[in-house]
Formats: sequence, structure tokens, C-alpha cells
Amino acid sequence: MRYVFPCAVELDEEHLRDTGQEGYNASFPDVHGAHTCGDTVQEVSDRLQDCLEVALGGYLRDGEDLPEPSDPEPDQVLVAVSPAVAGQFALHEAMLANGVTAAELARRIGLRPSHAKRLTDIYRPAKPDEVERALAALGLQMVSEATPLEQWTPSHDPAPAR
Repeated sequence: MRYVFPCAVELDEEHLRDTGQEGYNASFPDVHGAHTCGDTVQEVSDRLQDCLEVALGGYLRDGEDLPEPSDPEPDQVLVAVSPAVAGQFALHEAMLANGVTAAELARRIGLRPSHAKRLTDIYRPAKPDEVERALAALGLQMVSEATPLEQWTPSHDPAPAR
């Protein structure tokens, strides 16, 4: 699976009206709880990947399937999780799909069950070679891909109406 999700970034009209200063809100429609904000487009942009990863991490913590990303709308930007976190997400999904527990995974790859469980904990970075070994034990491999970096720019004039 590709862990690239559409994100809507919008000028906070209420904040602009109340304070006379710009503010931006960002949300990921496919990911429950994935919202962030900032005073500038750059500030919001800098927070998008972390926001997405933390919200998706909640799905892992709760033992839930990760949501499927939808196709982006024309005014949305695509945001990808980091490669390291993508590996952990892929491992989580493979374990769920195959009914493999951390204890079973640990047995297959020669680790302690507590260590195998940490391989899907995004708050404890896992060694890439261990994640790859765990994925291989489930019949999968990591494939990297480079794509053009997309930049979000407001499609409207953020200046207040006079």
C-alpha cells in the first residue's frame, strides 16, 4: 500500500475576520482526527507529515485497519508518511491481514515478542532492516519510490476583503 493521503489546506476565514491576521487549517478527509493549523502556509506545510503520521498511529495503537486514501480533489495536496513509518504501517497491515500476532512474528524472525511488537510502534523508530526482515517473513518486500514534490499554494487571495 502507498501511504499518501489527500489534505485540504484552507484559509481560516473566521480567524482572519476576528484578528485581521491569516491563519490556516489543514485536514485529511480520509483519516479520523488528522487536523492541524498554523499562522502561515509554510507553518501548516511543515506540520502535515507529522499530523498524518500521528493520526494514523492511532489506528495502529487501537489495532484497526488503516484507512484507504481517496483520490485528491483539485484543491488538495498529497502528503506521504516518511519511508520508515511506511514500513511500520505496512508491517502492521500485513500482520492484521495474515492473522499474525507479535509473538508469532517474533518466532518467525528470532526476536522477543516485545521487540517484535515495537516494530509497528511509530513512537519507537524501528531499524529498517528489522522491518524488512519481518515483512519478508510475511511474504512482502519494501519498494521505494521517488515522486515529484508537490507544493501547496493558496488558490485564492488570502488578503482580507476591504
